Amino acid sequence: MTHRNKIFDLTQVKPSEYLDYKLYFQALYLECKGRDETYSYQKFAAALGFEATTVMHQIIKGYRPLTLKACSQILKYLKLDKFESRFLLQLVEYNNSKNLTARESAFARLKELKRELVPDELDRNLLDYFSKWYHPIIWELIGTEGFKADAEWIVGRILPRISLDEVQESLELLQSIGLIRPENESFVQTQNRVSTGHRIKGMALVSYHQNMLDHAKNALTQVSGKRRDVSSLTLSVTEEGAARLRAMIHAFQIQLLDEAERCEKSDQVYQVNIQLFPFTE
Repeated sequence: MTHRNKIFDLTQVKPSEYLDYKLYFQALYLECKGRDETYSYQKFAAALGFEATTVMHQIIKGYRPLTLKACSQILKYLKLDKFESRFLLQLVEYNNSKNLTARESAFARLKELKRELVPDELDRNLLDYFSKWYHPIIWELIGTEGFKADAEWIVGRILPRISLDEVQESLELLQSIGLIRPENESFVQTQNRVSTGHRIKGMALVSYHQNMLDHAKNALTQVSGKRRDVSSLTLSVTEEGAARLRAMIHAFQIQLLDEAERCEKSDQVYQVNIQLFPFTE
């Protein structure tokens, strides 16, 4: 790398706000572009210590990976504090992980770093709540008719099976968050819905959605067709049309929540996954 004397002072663009280093550097580039219309990927690369080439364009578009060594060199030109520097390096390791085990391990380290950034204890607990797929399941199960505050009974109701220790861990977490409270030798829910704070939403829900997508795949072969509904659509729309589809999905989710709340004596816990994502750039 060729050294340059340019230092970034971009406090509004932080690695900890992203789960993909490509998106972080894209935001960084666009911020520079917004201040200087003549700014180019060549200038961006030079400012980060590279030769004035299209290397950063290739990295941002995913044509070539950003190595940990290259990232360490880039950090010399970014005005990041110690925490943000650690987060960016961990982000690179997470995105470059070659197998599921390595990726999950790297993501766990990202979550631990994120906990340092989140100042509120309730938000930290919610980060833990959404990091394990069975926490929301147990919380919903507590609200069903005939619930028993017995770990073995809970294990027997949940598919796929979890351990007694995991049930106990979940019950303790739900109490510490304040989502349940003891009552008549059992537990009761303290509120109707759970939502995350704005500071942790992205990080908390990535792991949660990844787990739920895995369970959805397993349900295709492990759950009777009478108890599941799986379908998909491939659509051709404009970006404005896609925005309207997202709004329709959001409205439908609210309808589902309202319908669930009208079930006064629920006895089952179901998961509803809705995905909308592009197959073209």
